[in-house]
Amino acid sequence: MNKHIVIGTAGHIDHGKSALIKSLTGYDPDRLKEEKERGMTTDLGFAFYGDNITIIDVPGHEKFVRHMLAGASTIDFVLFVIAADDGVMPQTIEHLEILKLLDIKKGIIVVTKKDLVDKEKLEATIDDIRHLTRNSFLQDAPIVSVSNYSGEGIEELKRILKELVDQVESKSDKGIFRMPIDRCFTMKGFGTVIAGTVLSGKIKVGDTVELLPQKRLLKIRKIEVHNKDVGEVGTGFRAAVNIVGAEKEEIERGNVIAQPGYLEPSEYMNATLVLLNSASPLKTFSRLRIHLGTAEILGRVVLLEKKILKPGEKGMVQFRLETPAVADIGDRYVVRTYSPQTTIGGGVILEPRANKIKGLDEQLIEHLAKIETQDPHILVEETLNSNFTLPRKIEEIARDINLPVNTVQELISELINKGLVIPVDERRNLYYSKKNLIELTERLRKVIKDYHNNNPTSFGITRNELIRSIPGLDNSLFNFVLKKLNAEKMIKITDDGKISLYDFEISLDKELSQISEKLARIFQEAEFQPPQIEVLLEKEIAPREVLKRAYQYLIDNGTLVHIGEGIVFHKEKVQEAKEKLIRFLKSHKEIRVSEFRDLIKASRKYALPLLIYFDSRGITIKRGEVRILGSGGGV
Repeated sequence: MNKHIVIGTAGHIDHGKSALIKSLTGYDPDRLKEEKERGMTTDLGFAFYGDNITIIDVPGHEKFVRHMLAGASTIDFVLFVIAADDGVMPQTIEHLEILKLLDIKKGIIVVTKKDLVDKEKLEATIDDIRHLTRNSFLQDAPIVSVSNYSGEGIEELKRILKELVDQVESKSDKGIFRMPIDRCFTMKGFGTVIAGTVLSGKIKVGDTVELLPQKRLLKIRKIEVHNKDVGEVGTGFRAAVNIVGAEKEEIERGNVIAQPGYLEPSEYMNATLVLLNSASPLKTFSRLRIHLGTAEILGRVVLLEKKILKPGEKGMVQFRLETPAVADIGDRYVVRTYSPQTTIGGGVILEPRANKIKGLDEQLIEHLAKIETQDPHILVEETLNSNFTLPRKIEEIARDINLPVNTVQELISELINKGLVIPVDERRNLYYSKKNLIELTERLRKVIKDYHNNNPTSFGITRNELIRSIPGLDNSLFNFVLKKLNAEKMIKITDDGKISLYDFEISLDKELSQISEKLARIFQEAEFQPPQIEVLLEKEIAPREVLKRAYQYLIDNGTLVHIGEGIVFHKEKVQEAKEKLIRFLKSHKEIRVSEFRDLIKASRKYALPLLIYFDSRGITIKRGEVRILGSGGGV
């Protein structure tokens, strides 16, 4: 499809916006009976100019600024209308401020009703306009004086309009499909029709879209552009979409249809906010009207950097919405006071799905400042940076920043090449931030070091203790980091899973060394009737704390083997029992508990747990009342 342009009008009530559109297009944009009777536009009107231009007529009355905002949020450029006889009026100024806040880049200034004033008055009005638009996007905009009554100046306006339209670049259809709804109606024979301007992506007849914030799936039955049926529609086009799956009463202006699975309704959004010079100082927790896309949402603003935002200042904020809404990174918005309703500022959405903020967070401010660049590489990197305990899948990153999966895949590859992203598991599409990896590595090493300081006679911390030291740490990420540290000789991992720093060595003092040797002999001489440590502690064969440390040391270094149920054997006794058991099974094929008990000259109390221990290591396999040789029995 060729490029499609959406033009919006702006200006004070009764300055001739609707009449101007009728002069340009032949269409009367005042579509409501109420508007005909009042002689003023109260809601959005629409007209077509040529084959690829839609003109949105917005209301000029202060009571209907919310409708003006709904229309202005999706336009490519503006026809800024000022009547020659009235000149600059209150809504003229407010509409200009709104257009600047929405980052509209191009426009034509149209002075209407030139037939009602003399040359001197017309020139004075134009001088006032130039003063008003100084340092704005309209500073160097062409000014065309027209009469909707006589038609004077209309042809010149059409010529300039064509030049400006030719300068508007075609929009890419890349990205997820998204269309804010500004109209919803029922068409006889077809059912529910919704209309709006496609902000990104494209859809075709037969596609499924998601209605938000309701989170309902709808089917596309029919698409119209400029009253003509089309098979698909893309970015920048105004479209009327006939849908199946919802009635008119279930949809309202401000809702959005989008590619399913990407946009998520949220009650918390982080953003930049610029306060107009004309506004009063803004306090944190003020109740505001947030105009986002075609929606108006009530909510409170939380200032993230200061308690009061002064006129002309810019700050980072969080909006706490009273009803969930959807947005994308980079969306423009405008805020108005709750009552009386006055435009006071606007800005850019940085995090459409934010967590509730409890206080000043310098790291968050730094994070939001990076997102404000809207560089897709930075968006991917910051998404990963904000997930310290979890690696992320490409599909999850794509949903977070509302970009297609293939685009995110390309960005990830580039960031890997730059060393900024680490593939944790490429088969499962899991990726992690290099920045977080450095911090996570240091934190784990510190936990291990602290463990060594507190347990100098232990060979190392267990895997479970180490992973629990960082709440929520993903197991696959933990294993990846351990494997990496082990390969880089930064840690050592024993056969039984104890983890220590690579250069760590146990250092025993003389007393502990002597007690350890004594304790090892006691267990060795006990054969298959080993003592309980509690009994040894009661006998006071050594100071209690020293004895406990010696016992743990012997467990850690493998001299003593814990086989379960609180029973501990000397390692030589376990090996002896294993060898006897294997020899017996090779000649007898199976063994009962009583036979094993007699074989090692132990009581059932110790024989059965030892057999269960051998079962767990594959040395034996339990079959009913007997055991046979397992694959771990060796030859």
